[in-house]
Amino acid sequence: MNLTRTILDGIVLCFIFNAIVGLFFFVTPQGYSVMFPKGIREAAKPYVTRKDRRIMHRAIYPLYPLMFLYMALSAHLAGVEGFWHFFRTGYIEMMFVNVGDFLLLDVLGRMYVMDKGLIKGAEDHPDWKWHGWWKLAVPEHGLAWTFIFCPLTGLIVAGIGALIT
Repeated sequence: MNLTRTILDGIVLCFIFNAIVGLFFFVTPQGYSVMFPKGIREAAKPYVTRKDRRIMHRAIYPLYPLMFLYMALSAHLAGVEGFWHFFRTGYIEMMFVNVGDFLLLDVLGRMYVMDKGLIKGAEDHPDWKWHGWWKLAVPEHGLAWTFIFCPLTGLIVAGIGALIT
């Protein structure tokens, strides 16, 4: 496993992922309200259109397979061989995306969105405060990503790596 390359790729993927998600958030903030805490989702629900959700899905869903492919190809070009080395590479790189998502989008982004009132219907909702927000962000990034999504990413990257070697 090439740890230096894995760390650098993780940082790059973190910034690309957060830049794309952040950019499309400003295109259609209402569509992204479905990813917020329950109280905010419920308050914004009457203002979310199918078009907003479709734009959000078209931005996020193709992003993951492209990231998986990049992870596997980059690891292969860096000389990574073997299932477990590909697995660890994918896991570590997705952990960088996870931490970046938590810090850049959930912590800093939450404060910006809360101050600007970009989500119609949820402008002054109490779930914007950190107490309401941590109920979703901490379990999602601390547990779900760490124990479900990152290992699944490692398996996908290892599978792609097995196909290309």
